[in-house]
Amino acid sequence: MERGRRLPVLGATAVGLALGAGGAAPPPAAAAVLMTQAQALAQAFPGARVERRAFVLTEAQTAAIQARAKAKAGSRLVTAYLAWHGGALAGAAFFDTREVRTMPGTFMIVVAPDTTVARVDVLAFFEPSEYRPPARWLGLFGGRRLDDGLWPRRDIRNLSGATLSSRAVTEAVRLALASYEVLVAGEPVAAGAGKP
Repeated sequence: MERGRRLPVLGATAVGLALGAGGAAPPPAAAAVLMTQAQALAQAFPGARVERRAFVLTEAQTAAIQARAKAKAGSRLVTAYLAWHGGALAGAAFFDTREVRTMPGTFMIVVAPDTTVARVDVLAFFEPSEYRPPARWLGLFGGRRLDDGLWPRRDIRNLSGATLSSRAVTEAVRLALASYEVLVAGEPVAAGAGKP
């Protein structure tokens, strides 16, 4: 089985460009841009105040995230979108853009304060549509923690005919959970603290 190559996690501007905004060339006809980053955050955190927080990982943090995720981090820059209801953390969203087979996909993984997956969404998918993970399959990640069962063909059913898509999404989810554990849950987090 060929594994997809990991692309660097993109910041807000780069994700906008990848999703066809900001004057970038239009995506190929087969590409599907399903929602923008702003739309995805609004769906995930209705009525919440969302704060963008960028982390430049130390070597120790990178090693810790990769060891927990059992996946390679594509960049030492991680951006978390922390959502607040009043002073209470409602969760954090991570955006991950990676090559699935030969073309990229962009995924949003939302992690709840209890370190479980709240939701996974596909924002853009440039592979043929038959390889795009359906919402029902993405729902398998809901409520899951980072453990050894969180892999295709273990606790996550493999997508028939879309093995590389299954693997790409699962690695993105594992990296988001590990990043949350190391960067957000492992640190005292207060609303407005550490704003860039």
